[in-house]
Amino acid sequence: MKKNPRRKGLYVVAVATMVAATSFAGSEGVAQESAWDGVFTEEQAMRGQETYRQECASCHLDDLLGDGIAPLLVGVPFSFRWSDLSVGDMFMAIRTTMPQGAPASLSVSGYVDIVSYMLKVNEFPAGDDELPTDTDVLESIIITEKP
Repeated sequence: MKKNPRRKGLYVVAVATMVAATSFAGSEGVAQESAWDGVFTEEQAMRGQETYRQECASCHLDDLLGDGIAPLLVGVPFSFRWSDLSVGDMFMAIRTTMPQGAPASLSVSGYVDIVSYMLKVNEFPAGDDELPTDTDVLESIIITEKP
């Protein structure tokens, strides 16, 4: 029986489509969601506020408006910096650079709580589940402009 080259081409296209769809969902098959979907809890944001006050406010100030050298963490500067990036990108940037002089010195959950607080003060809604510490999940949550 003679092989049909057209059929082989369709098979290759089908496999490529499945691979692309799987890649789009993330390396672990985690579907993307928006930070507007309520990805942290009020309690977590409150813990983050306390950790922020202890570890971050000396430079970024209690109101998150920065001290002139430390950047603002609210409003347009926040949106400009993080729009279309993931919560995981924010987590990694904070964890690898802050606090200044002692990066990565907080617990992973402490950094995630701070991220939750920053989302809260930037008017992202709280939800029923805490923002997890799993970096694959954090990478799947995209920060966008308000819908």
